[in-house]
Amino acid sequence: MRLYVRPMRSILAAVCLFLTAVWSLSARQVPITIVHTTDLHGHVLPARDYDGTEGLGGLLRCATVIEQWREETPNLLLVDCGDLYQGGMESYMTQGRIVNDAMAWLGFDAWVLGNHEFDWGIDVLSATLEHGTVPVLAANVGVREGLSNPLPQVRPYIIRDIDGVRVALIGLTTDAIPNWSRPDLLGDIIISDSVESLRSILPEVRAQRPDVLVLLLHQGYRPFGDNAANQVNRIARNFPEFDLIIGGHSHQPIEGVLVNGILYTQAGYYGIWLGKARLVYDTVARRVVERDATLTHIADKYPPHEGLREALRADLERAERAAAVEIGSAAEPLQPRARTTGQSGIQQLLCRAIAEAAQVDVVLHGTLSDEALQAGAIYERDVWRLVPYENTIGIVQITSSQLQEILEDNAELLRSPQFMGVYGIQYELHAYAERGQRIRNLRLADGSAIHPRKRLRVAMNSYVLASGGRRFPAARRMADDPVNRLMMTGIDTRSALRDYIQRHSPLAIEVEEAVRLVRSPE
Repeated sequence: MRLYVRPMRSILAAVCLFLTAVWSLSARQVPITIVHTTDLHGHVLPARDYDGTEGLGGLLRCATVIEQWREETPNLLLVDCGDLYQGGMESYMTQGRIVNDAMAWLGFDAWVLGNHEFDWGIDVLSATLEHGTVPVLAANVGVREGLSNPLPQVRPYIIRDIDGVRVALIGLTTDAIPNWSRPDLLGDIIISDSVESLRSILPEVRAQRPDVLVLLLHQGYRPFGDNAANQVNRIARNFPEFDLIIGGHSHQPIEGVLVNGILYTQAGYYGIWLGKARLVYDTVARRVVERDATLTHIADKYPPHEGLREALRADLERAERAAAVEIGSAAEPLQPRARTTGQSGIQQLLCRAIAEAAQVDVVLHGTLSDEALQAGAIYERDVWRLVPYENTIGIVQITSSQLQEILEDNAELLRSPQFMGVYGIQYELHAYAERGQRIRNLRLADGSAIHPRKRLRVAMNSYVLASGGRRFPAARRMADDPVNRLMMTGIDTRSALRDYIQRHSPLAIEVEEAVRLVRSPE
């Protein structure tokens, strides 16, 4: 018996040594790099940041860095987290086609629908996606039951094989799109809850046997808690199996934070930051064993990529020529902010342009950026700086009491950039009072009383009429009530402003105290 056991032990030892050698040869740690952009807003050309610095970011500068990283880095994926088309002149003038062409040239692997993708309406979006070749993701975008899908290109996820490692890229957009876009823009598209959408699709994803799970998200991280539009914390709590979440939407550069143990990163806006997330997958442990994230600031030390510029030359030159067209002049500087509550030179310029274009009694509107107009020539590029969004003008016919309800919602935003100034009316805002008592002495601009049964033609932009991200629920309620006869004029704010400047130059805007702020009981 002893003579039998000893050889068996030797054989087992030899087998173990053999298997160990085979294991050592086959065991690998596979690096995977995911380069990411977000909230490009159509900026192929370098852009201006929120501090006023010119010539930053844009896909042309990003392309130079992407090419360098590709040469240095194996196993690289390139993705974008949404709000891709709307914003830059070069994209607007081609209905997004130039961005599609740039992404195809750069070899993007996937991108996620953002809320601003719907700003031109579902028909334009459908045509723009039809032109594109890069996979577009959004697991929570669907169509009403029984209807044909106008966005068949949108899929919930894709699987990429990276050096033998299967990487699942799953996309989600923000749930809050219907709070920003009127139904006429969305058509038959429905946006579902993020968590429920992931619960629905993940069994199908797992059946594909992915090794790495990455969530591409058009939502932003809020360290002090989620809101209706940004649910990163909720998603991370419900799905701790994700190895990485790459976000967007909030325009914040976030190099890397852990959210419920998941690495989260976000690359700011306009391509001014380029993100790089690095994962290392261990083929024996069958899990990600290393992960980190960095952001690179895309400043003028990175020149625009000449090859990409040449590929897009005709469209870029057309946009650059259009931006340089002089359309009028200002007799004096106009500022976006003023001591008078909600009323500034820029705010009044926008309101007067809308009032004239839509032929209305009253306009409720704020500034759309922190851009000023200096005295002297006004160029087409200045109009785009003042109006960076594709809002259109709608008119509701409402009574003074209904108007007061909207102004009460507005009062909640008194110290925020979303606070709207007015045109065609005046009122007192008693900031100390309870809701329902803050708006007093509402009158027409000339001081005359408003008959309680008179219906005023009130203009607001499409964003506010969709509730402005739930900031203006009364405006949405008024717009949805057929009694108030909402009319979407089809007039976009930018065109109304351009036409007004051309008709009234040199501009001289006198700002009146239409909103009298009362801070304490008199």
